[in-house]
Amino acid sequence: MYAGLALGVLAWLATAWAVKAGKPWARPAATVVFMLGTSVGLTGLLSKDTSGATGLPSALGWAGMIPCLAGVVAVAQLWRRPRPT
Repeated sequence: MYAGLALGVLAWLATAWAVKAGKPWARPAATVVFMLGTSVGLTGLLSKDTSGATGLPSALGWAGMIPCLAGVVAVAQLWRRPRPT
């Protein structure tokens, strides 16, 4: 669990560096990082255990989706801004 958290933080830090440095691949990379993070959050929210109930309590599953809100805002702002030349 913590390895995934560390990987996500590193991915967002690398993406932030790429945006600040004006790298041409920064926008697509941020989009991919957002999509991967959202899929991990949705997996935690929607996964079922052997009893048929969700594997995580609902509150914990929804808490895992909160960072996705920040991600969607960040990615939307990135694509709105003109590409650096």
